Amino acid sequence: MPLCEKYAPTTLLGIVGNTESINKIMEYGLKAQEGKKPRPLMIFGPPGTGKTAAAHALAYSHGFEILELDSSDTRSNDVLSRKMLPAASSSSLFGKKTLILLDEIDELSSSFDSGADKAILTLIKTSKHPIIFIANDFWNQKIAFLREYVDKCEFKKLKPDEVLHLLKNVLKREGKEMDEQTLGNLVKRSNGDARSALNDLETMMDASPDSIDALGIRNRKTEIFNVLDKIFSSMRFEPARNSIMNADIEIEMLLNWISENIPNRYSAKESLAGAFYNAAISSKFIGNAKRKNYYGYYRYASIHMSSGVALANEFGRTSSLKPYTFPARIKYMSMTKKDRNLSGQYISKLIYQLHAHKKDISEGYVPMLNMLVNMAMKEFGEEKTYDFFEYKYGMGKAEVDAIKDKRIFNLSSTG
Repeated sequence: MPLCEKYAPTTLLGIVGNTESINKIMEYGLKAQEGKKPRPLMIFGPPGTGKTAAAHALAYSHGFEILELDSSDTRSNDVLSRKMLPAASSSSLFGKKTLILLDEIDELSSSFDSGADKAILTLIKTSKHPIIFIANDFWNQKIAFLREYVDKCEFKKLKPDEVLHLLKNVLKREGKEMDEQTLGNLVKRSNGDARSALNDLETMMDASPDSIDALGIRNRKTEIFNVLDKIFSSMRFEPARNSIMNADIEIEMLLNWISENIPNRYSAKESLAGAFYNAAISSKFIGNAKRKNYYGYYRYASIHMSSGVALANEFGRTSSLKPYTFPARIKYMSMTKKDRNLSGQYISKLIYQLHAHKKDISEGYVPMLNMLVNMAMKEFGEEKTYDFFEYKYGMGKAEVDAIKDKRIFNLSSTG
């Protein structure tokens, strides 16, 4: 189970940061518990600040049932009228309150949510139960119709010391340790996003400290784990595609994450085959974009890796029991970065001496030189071999040893 789910707070006091907003939600819950009818609450702010967690913690604390819709559900006038309005205007079988939660309300899509605004306003007027809306941007024009009907509750990015406290607490509960420098880097990269920080912490607990370079700076709207959740849980074309369009993540890195985690989410053979087929098509488009210097191919790549992978699981089940796995390719590239940089330096010298292309040297000449170095050392000894390569190719002892030990990488295949 992912850390952000494993340690999801069950009370409002367990939410990190945004104390004033948490107090406002507590007051809202008390009014609803007492049978009053408070105005709907609009909780808004950046991703990963605890908005949805706070709503669920409120329901858990007061024993409210939750009736929830998010952007992965079709939220047309028809669906809202059939699913939400009857529940909102009726009492629970056991007299419990129901918390009506509309998450990601600012992600309303014109093609799938026609007439949703009218149904939502009817919901507000007729509901016997508390209503909470959650959005990233309160001033998004898609939800302008709601502003006069709700009370605002703003969540801000977490402060660095709050994120650090959260990470240290989770490490303690997991019985693990991490050096202060790596923790500091995770805090900085999170940019005040607790969910991102926990996802990165989970990745780094099973990786070397050098692997932090592969995570990338996280100044983006939707982080990798969020995008993966939306792709693997969506059964419709547009939400899956939008998850990538709204994400500030390098497309090749994202494809690596998706490909690595398809087996962690899909189990049906047909789903696996379809998902990997779409990932392969996406990889082909990315390759074409680079070779032909035409980046319009990225549009097709993004559709196959998002909607294509999502819809491949049409008849299968999606598992969320396994945590997302850090891509083996990214981990390998990070771990071998130093050696690959040295390989580039060595091969650059050989380009000048042999008047050949880098690819030809790494694929053809280096294996041959490896044989020559080992044969020369057996026949003439190490000292004469080092002297020869220094005189002939300008290569030092460390470079000759790298050829001998096969530590010169095939650069054409490692990106």
